[in-house]
Amino acid sequence: MTSRERIMATLDGRAVDRPPVSFWGHVYHRECGAAELVEATLEAWREYRWDWVKLNPRKHYHVEPWGVSYRYPGVPDVKPELAAWPIHAGADWARITPRPPDQGALGEQLEAVRRLRRALPAEVPLIETVFTPLAVLGEMTATVGELRAHLDSHPDLVRGALEAVTATFVPFVRELLRAGADGIYLATVDWASADLLTPARYREWARPWDLRVLAAASGAPFNVLHVCKRRNLLFELGDYPVAAFSWATTDSTNPTLREALGRLGAAVMGGISQDDALQAGGPAAVLGEYGAALAETGGRRWLAAPGCSIPPTTPAGNLRAVRDAVAATRLAAT
Repeated sequence: MTSRERIMATLDGRAVDRPPVSFWGHVYHRECGAAELVEATLEAWREYRWDWVKLNPRKHYHVEPWGVSYRYPGVPDVKPELAAWPIHAGADWARITPRPPDQGALGEQLEAVRRLRRALPAEVPLIETVFTPLAVLGEMTATVGELRAHLDSHPDLVRGALEAVTATFVPFVRELLRAGADGIYLATVDWASADLLTPARYREWARPWDLRVLAAASGAPFNVLHVCKRRNLLFELGDYPVAAFSWATTDSTNPTLREALGRLGAAVMGGISQDDALQAGGPAAVLGEYGAALAETGGRRWLAAPGCSIPPTTPAGNLRAVRDAVAATRLAAT
């Protein structure tokens, strides 16, 4: 099977020859322009020949149109630090208005998708990272606690900001698909976790706007919802119209792959702990997780992947070991 055939069969619940696999992560010193981001992404794909590519841009591209900036230390693979942000008090949300979906940092990402689509073989699906509207707002404050407090202290202004962000990202998502993306990887970041919001609060403050963004991508075959963090609200979001759900499946506070396959009407993505087994000095731990995930799923409706973005210092040998183990897996494709 080609990568595209394998992935589409997995998403449809049909048998495959082996599980599809992909990993992704930040390359902090190469993420500030379309050309360098694409080249770094291609280098990783050429090395490992992942079945799909999840473009992993700098997280703050989402909020640069509203004045967020980060300071890069100039050291490879060291995280940048927040330098400027627009929301310092609740009243500041009134200044968050819609932005052009094809200019500035958003236009840069459209260019990155176009470049990457031209460079990748047609058989390799490509998806682009997009944050949920509430998660975008969360990047406009110095801490997530400030936005959470403003949900109560300035609810009307926050709703207005959610509308502005959604009005920006809905056409941006449509442009991503026109640029060549096979779908979006919609990430909840901190917000779909019981550590931050109750299910009722998430339904009130995130769900309506999440669904509008997903509606903009409804024609795409490979939309993924990434439900971040521990104690996640995966099953609260289980009816979202996506082809696959991604989460930290190895976190003991989250649903397992087996539990999710029993309750979700979509494929599952994950199985490898990006901060634990993948960072071990040798491949034994990560191969153990791969084997456990394969046993849980039987290799059906499962895309082997990390629970979240992998650190830039991830040992290449561990990634190669997983890739080789997947390639050696044989399932009964029909």
